[in-house]
Amino acid sequence: MRTIALLLTLILSTIVVQSGSYDKVKITPDISYVYIYHKGKALKVHRIQDTHHKLTGEYTKTYRPNTTIQPIDLGNGVKTVGEVELLKFMQEKVNKKNGLILDVRDKENYKKESIPTAVNIPAKLKDKPEVMENILVSLGMVKKSDQIWDGKKAISLMIYCDGLWCSKSKEMINFLVDIGYPSEKILYYRGGFQMWKILGFTTVKN
Repeated sequence: MRTIALLLTLILSTIVVQSGSYDKVKITPDISYVYIYHKGKALKVHRIQDTHHKLTGEYTKTYRPNTTIQPIDLGNGVKTVGEVELLKFMQEKVNKKNGLILDVRDKENYKKESIPTAVNIPAKLKDKPEVMENILVSLGMVKKSDQIWDGKKAISLMIYCDGLWCSKSKEMINFLVDIGYPSEKILYYRGGFQMWKILGFTTVKN
């Protein structure tokens, strides 16, 4: 049993190269899929292999009223990353319970579909101090006697929203940094759920 458990841990903590049916549409030249933990089970994350696949629905739109393109550099010390870095975060942080992927979209969209392992904390909750205080504590933040937050034990976060045009991630990230969450422990997936969908990655219902 120990041998089996060790083997499973090894598989889930390293990037696995597929040499079969997942080679048609790869993630990188050397990576066809990765394994992650999702709700306590191993899940294979890969890209859709149908080379004629086309998106339908909300994420096919190129324009949305009252929105603008978000910057790559948020100007607050938070690093912006892409899909390969997100997958690495899943394996090195989420699988080892040292980090979380935060989906800050509205609850309704999260329920329909999300990036695997993502936890939903809608951006609008930042305006509810009592709720956010509980969330911050669960993320490892400690409120000192002078009401200042200490982020020494805060876990690493990967934050995303709807896409390049969505400001929810920026709003949540700015809030966290402003209250004292260490900027070096936050990553911004700017492409968001729309880019995840465009690239044909595995999604889950919640």
